[in-house]
Amino acid sequence: MRSRGRVGVSVLLVGVLGLGLAACSGGGGGTSGLDGDTLKMYTWIGGEADEQQWSDYIAGGKHADPDVAVSVSGPPIGDYYTKLPTVMRSSSAPCLVTFQNGRVNPYVQGLEPLDDLVKENELDLSAYSPAMLEQLSVDGKLYSLPFNAGPTVILYNKKMFKDAGVAEPADDWTIDDFIATAKATTKDGVYGFAIPQASNPVATLMAADGHPWADENGPLLDDPNFHDALQLLVDLSNKHKVAKPLEAGGSFPDIDAFNTGQAAMEMQGLWDLQHAQESLGKDNVGIAVIPSKSGVSKGFIGGSGFAITKTCGDKQKAFEAIEAMTSKSGLEFVTTSQASVPARLDALDAWSTNVGSPEFTAVIKQMTGDATPSPVPSNQAELDTLLTQYEVDAFSGKSTVAEVLQQVKAGLAQ
Repeated sequence: MRSRGRVGVSVLLVGVLGLGLAACSGGGGGTSGLDGDTLKMYTWIGGEADEQQWSDYIAGGKHADPDVAVSVSGPPIGDYYTKLPTVMRSSSAPCLVTFQNGRVNPYVQGLEPLDDLVKENELDLSAYSPAMLEQLSVDGKLYSLPFNAGPTVILYNKKMFKDAGVAEPADDWTIDDFIATAKATTKDGVYGFAIPQASNPVATLMAADGHPWADENGPLLDDPNFHDALQLLVDLSNKHKVAKPLEAGGSFPDIDAFNTGQAAMEMQGLWDLQHAQESLGKDNVGIAVIPSKSGVSKGFIGGSGFAITKTCGDKQKAFEAIEAMTSKSGLEFVTTSQASVPARLDALDAWSTNVGSPEFTAVIKQMTGDATPSPVPSNQAELDTLLTQYEVDAFSGKSTVAEVLQQVKAGLAQ
């Protein structure tokens, strides 16, 4: 355990406060979003892990710039995005807010574009993942500076691979290689793969071959590559028998199947790596690039960022804080206690050292350095609800994949 005293950090972590920040309000005119010299940040806080995460990022910012002072409050992630618009319009609106998986699009009316602040502060954006910067931009304007990259990868159980006599995945493995591996590890009541739900697996498979899954108008439901990606997931269950089919209200959620030893592989963001290591053993969890048709896999990025509200009373101070929290030294500091992958490419070596696996870094550099950026649709939450509702019919044989996509399209049009 590192000592936080060595950077003199003082972080106020406020519990869930209904719609947000009333307990932190204290500034008058011209100090909106601040409590004295302390910037107020609204984010998701679902428990000790989240509290620790934000404490670490603020400590990292203070490590880079001793003047950084940020207090934090907010609800669990399940309530965060629904409450965020109300919070940003309130009299006690914060200066800083956070976004997960590039989800800035629906909220830009309450956010300050960062382009002018980037120029005025001479911040070099080339250090950040370009795919993440694109995800956190809307109509060519940057609204959020990324702090962690969430590339989706394949997590695999090394012992199950060894017991099945199959090689660990190479960085150029193909869909055919993946299916063969899944077949070899499907035995003794264990499936080779746990199928995720909703849009992320489809988007990830499309991105691996360089196909964006959405554009500025929304998800590309009519794209044959979207159809083929969803069809592959169905075929893994129904044709190849290497995965349990998705079921309505099913009891085999992918996030638990891998971590409890019921599946040899899962497709997951790196936010689940630490949980998987704790469940299965640190040395027993490997990560691999997403398999692709071509064997040249590109990454699908779903990282997180800090943003500044339009009502913030000191936008320069707010920018200096997020610049510090996303700086090379700040993010390197965070890697000493967090497994999250830093959004800056120049901080990956520190992440590798602290995670303890150079092979992980090779995968992450491939997934973040050569990524397929896709806009995050403003209706993604609705899309995921509809896709989760209807895709089970393709697994049961009630509907074809094409029919499922038409049902989702019709639902989005209502």
